[in-house]
Amino acid sequence: MSDPIAFSNRLKVTFQDIGNDDIGLYERSDDISTVAYWYQTEPHSPFRSFLARADRLPR
Repeated sequence: MSDPIAFSNRLKVTFQDIGNDDIGLYERSDDISTVAYWYQTEPHSPFRSFLARADRLPR
């Protein structure tokens, strides 16, 4: 990892997606995705099942 961000409990990140087309700045419509990794200690309880895909979509 070339740019690690250390945190203990919480991390909040805000993205502002702005483009430049040589005329001016504009708000881009790119899709931004996130992923989270964590270190799990063993033993642990079984994880809950994922919600159905339709119930997980934010749109």
